[in-house]
Amino acid sequence: MNIQSNLEINFHQQDEVSVFLENTASDREEKFGEILLICSFTLRTLVNFGNNPVSSSLAQLLSQVKGNLKDLMNHKGPDEPKIVDYPGSQGRKRFVANLKCSDENFNFQYNAKGFGFLASGMGYYAPNSVITLMKYLAKRRQVDKEYIEALENAAEQCGGIYFSGQLSIPNQSQIALMIAGGNYEYDSEK
Repeated sequence: MNIQSNLEINFHQQDEVSVFLENTASDREEKFGEILLICSFTLRTLVNFGNNPVSSSLAQLLSQVKGNLKDLMNHKGPDEPKIVDYPGSQGRKRFVANLKCSDENFNFQYNAKGFGFLASGMGYYAPNSVITLMKYLAKRRQVDKEYIEALENAAEQCGGIYFSGQLSIPNQSQIALMIAGGNYEYDSEK
């Protein structure tokens, strides 16, 4: 297995967001890599916020995604940004993540840019970046029932692990790998 993913979630305006995702993997590896990416991105976001109302609300929403992802994909709340095609330029505020995963190594890097020293607006942009990524991945593969089910299960488990109190900075990568591996098995023979 050799997965490399580069992700940018760009907020061009407060109510306008685009996703740029680049993968270098075979089809089955790519799907597993996307599940691993959403788990890693979500868990890092939850860990960064710690125990507070923003992370609790995000975890609660994730816990309720199972069986409702298609509804979430098409839902547009009043304070939710509209997902637009990537215009080729970076947003004023953005989240950048790089994932590298092989049989021997795992590395996930996550950076928030454009928020300043005090991380102004992070309580709005970070949870919306997780939901945006989930919607983006679901829409790309909405006819792939196995993938949608894996994405729903992964979201539910990310929310559940937050509420269990077991999520921490040191173990977030291991948990992401466990959740992704349990929901979308990579088998090079398939």
